[in-house]
Amino acid sequence: MTDEAAGRPGQISGDLYLLAQVRECFGRVVYSHKTHEKQADICFSKHRWQQGVLIALTAISSGTFLVAVFGLLGNPVLTALVTSSIALMVTWISLGAKTFRFADESDAHRGIASRLWDVRESYISLISDMMSGDVSDEQARVRRDELQEATRAAYAAAPRTSPKAFTRAQGGLKHNEEMTFTPREIDLFLPAALRLGEDEARS
Repeated sequence: MTDEAAGRPGQISGDLYLLAQVRECFGRVVYSHKTHEKQADICFSKHRWQQGVLIALTAISSGTFLVAVFGLLGNPVLTALVTSSIALMVTWISLGAKTFRFADESDAHRGIASRLWDVRESYISLISDMMSGDVSDEQARVRRDELQEATRAAYAAAPRTSPKAFTRAQGGLKHNEEMTFTPREIDLFLPAALRLGEDEARS
């Protein structure tokens, strides 16, 4: 390969097998990061539902108690039965909130997603450096090993995810392009002086 060919975008003069492995590792981290993000969203939604139901039942229980005090229902037996049932449900959900700590689970998944985000971005930098020829194969292998160790450490501390979270991550990455931007979108994020413009973006 000539120096001119090696300098063209999309071509490298280094180990193509090493690049292929790094790209594969990057892809797995992308999916893991997005899956933990989606799992965090799922857990937080469950937490909000749990708290909403608890607040609603507590309010209803208090309202029924007041009605019973003033005798407005007219049937003391029915009033007592309804009040006891709602109180039992409040107790059950309160115990469930202590057992199923969805808010803590959500925070744990967001923490792992944050660690994997850093690994993901580092893989992008490594792939960029490899394709531009700015790092040697030996330097790339050292950096790859460091990123694999960072990924392993994150996985070791990670809580389990669900198939539902993976499906949402897959849909977000494949169909909604949640990790990609058009050149025009990136330009809009930047100050005018740092924008490439449509002509440069297409080149």
